[in-house]
Order: sequence, then structure tokens, then C-alpha cells
Amino acid sequence: MACIRALKWIREHRPWTSVQRIQVVTDSTYITNNLRYNAPNWKKNDWCNRHGQPMANDDLWDELLKAQSKARIRIDFLWQAGKTSQIARQVDKAAKAAAKRGGLDVDTGYRPGGVSRSMVKDRAVAERFPANGQVVVIRPYVKKIMHQGVHRISFNMFDEDSQTYNGKYFAFAEKDLGAELHMGNGHKVRFNLDPNHPRILERVEEVSLPKSPRKPT
Repeated sequence: MACIRALKWIREHRPWTSVQRIQVVTDSTYITNNLRYNAPNWKKNDWCNRHGQPMANDDLWDELLKAQSKARIRIDFLWQAGKTSQIARQVDKAAKAAAKRGGLDVDTGYRPGGVSRSMVKDRAVAERFPANGQVVVIRPYVKKIMHQGVHRISFNMFDEDSQTYNGKYFAFAEKDLGAELHMGNGHKVRFNLDPNHPRILERVEEVSLPKSPRKPT
């Protein structure tokens, strides 16, 4: 949203006779890694990546791409680690103050998900689940609402024999099915056969989870 506002400001205040190029400095690798190539391709593919996975924040990406095309001046995005310079610290302070203050600039396209806690205590991020038609027990701990209401669900696997959790994975589920997969609960589910685009196809049954599961050996 900050980059969108910056580009709109540029459009509203240009032209400047001595300015032919503008540089936008951001600490967001999400922006700098995806804006030039990935985001335009996502848009062409109905906001899905090359594996068919729906992407998040499609409304904001679309608005950012449009704002960039309407700026009518060369704009380069440069990544810089946050709060490493005096001006970056000033920007961070102003942004936090604005967030606390609130206002009328509400992101009406925002689709909230939900967050619980992972039962696997490490710093690893969730990785794509290697789907091959398995029927397994999962415990969801994060849900994000993606393009067209598809749920991206992060979960731990639960082994009923050893009563232990393992791994941090993510997969996708259609809107109605995703709503049934409540976070913190155990669900026996069936996956599709595509490891590049793992999808939960069916919720077979609910599974009771222990209050104090064993630690993996």
C-alpha cells in the first residue's frame, strides 16, 4: 500500500523539468523480488503462479501495477534493509504512528485469515506439501484467504500411532472446505496428486488431538 500511495503521489505532482527518473526505496523483498516479472505474469495467469497456485494480495498487486503504468516516468524499486539509515528510521517512526492513529484509508480488499500456533517449534517456514493422494491427519495453524476466496492452509502433520507432530507444510483448499478446517483441530484429509499445487480435496473426518502430545524422537 505504501508503494501504491507513493506512485499515486508521483502521478499527481509530476512533471518536474529536472527529474527523469525516480527511485523508490523499500525494505520489502516481497515488492522488489516480484514486481518486475512475477506480478505481471500472475496477472496474466488470473493471479496464479506457474503451478496454478492462487496468489495473495491480488487486489493490491493489480493496483500497484496500474499505478506504475500511469506514472509515465521511469521508476526503479531499490531494496534496503529497514531502519539502517536516519531517513529510514524516520519513515518507520511515521508509519507506526500513522498505523496507531488510523484513518479513512482502509484496505477494503483485505481478506483476513487466521493464526494459531504451530506445534513444531522451529524457525522453519511452511513448505509446499508433497501431495500424492495421501490420506493423513493435519492440524492447521494458519489460514490465508487468496484469490477468489481459496484458502492457503499451513499445518502440522499428526501421527496417530506415535501421537507426535511433524513438519510445517502448506496446501490449498476451496472456500467451503477451507472454512471447515478449523485451526487447532485435527482433521483427516485427502490430498490431490500434484506436488506442485497441493490441494486438500476432502475432509474425511475430525480427529481428536491429545492435549499434551509426545515430543518427536
